[in-house]
Amino acid sequence: MKLLTLNTHSLMEKDYERKLSVLVGAIEKHKIDVVALQEIMQPIGGKPSKHSHINCGKIPLKDGNHALNIVKELERVGQCYNLVWCGFKRSYERFDEGLAILSCHSIEQASAHILTPFEDYDNWKTRKAIGAKIHGQWFFSVHMGWWESFEQEFLRLKQIVPDKEIVWLMGDFNSPSSERNRGYDLVKKAGFFDTFNLAVNKDSGITANTKIDGWSGDGENVRIDYIFSNKDRKIDSSFVIFNGENEGVISDHYGILVTTRKEEK
Repeated sequence: MKLLTLNTHSLMEKDYERKLSVLVGAIEKHKIDVVALQEIMQPIGGKPSKHSHINCGKIPLKDGNHALNIVKELERVGQCYNLVWCGFKRSYERFDEGLAILSCHSIEQASAHILTPFEDYDNWKTRKAIGAKIHGQWFFSVHMGWWESFEQEFLRLKQIVPDKEIVWLMGDFNSPSSERNRGYDLVKKAGFFDTFNLAVNKDSGITANTKIDGWSGDGENVRIDYIFSNKDRKIDSSFVIFNGENEGVISDHYGILVTTRKEEK
């Protein structure tokens, strides 16, 4: 099974059409099974879409939605992907922002969960997680806040994660792996395994530079995007993608492409 997570920056990206093509081409070429996407935006004034999807929130899927654009382009090249969407806040004053999961497999269940103590469309700090059950396993797309809110958000996430099923947490955790006793360590202490550490084949794992949107760092390369599992899985490889070496850069984050061993379903 191949898993991809990416904080897309979506409609905020310059040269959008070309970058959309790069993403779609990579999904098709690598035959990715499950795609977890963050910072999925759609025009606030867009018309509600009639395209097949699962909506886990109150905001309808609209024409121009970045995840919908991906699905439509995949269909154009003969690839059928199911879409789970949840929009929950305003972004850059002109977009609805949310999370999405795409899969070429059937979606057995889907759900959304609020991670912050508030659910405020006009508060940029509002956080949710969405989950999709595929082949009996749960895949969550998450976009966590910084350390000042991370612990509270993660405790809420932990409460909604099934403890007797296989779970994958995929997304932008906004917590560098080099920082001790903060977000990254909290996730691991809770019993989750970093697939980067489990992988037989891997690269540096670097997924962003601290000059990215929303950060005030001095340009340090960091690993802040992850795919965690609640089981000690056999992972064949974990490679950064969309970093200019393995596919072109399409966001202010790079993606992670994880391949599980053949014996893993």
